[in-house]
Amino acid sequence: MSLGSWDPDADAAAKTLTADHQTLQRLISYSRAGQLESLTDQLGSEDSQTLAGLMHLDKGEWQQAAESLSDEELLHLIRFFAVAENLAGWEAGDKSPVIPLAKVMRQRGRRLDKKFLQWLRSVNENRYLPYGPL
Repeated sequence: MSLGSWDPDADAAAKTLTADHQTLQRLISYSRAGQLESLTDQLGSEDSQTLAGLMHLDKGEWQQAAESLSDEELLHLIRFFAVAENLAGWEAGDKSPVIPLAKVMRQRGRRLDKKFLQWLRSVNENRYLPYGPL
């Protein structure tokens, strides 16, 4: 566990954050570029604190945001949030964005394969991933 510094301005910005297309594409790019192992360095402390607000968005907002994304983009976003949840202040438990994003994949008829599920469990200890409380 790491401790970060608290910035009240970043905290206020996190409360007004939305899952807009530009932000999602930025997060997807971290997965595409293979930068998930160095997320702390990629995001920086202030940006990390602000973006952590995404972990608390309503599942309906996530489902709406996912409508415009391809299956490949959704998988990258699921990867991003599974790894990001290990960062200080990003813990989400059963409120994780991975859950509504995985639901969108299922609604599209696309199941997460066994290899992907094993990867999820290897990078994250959230017992609710990827399908939420059963």
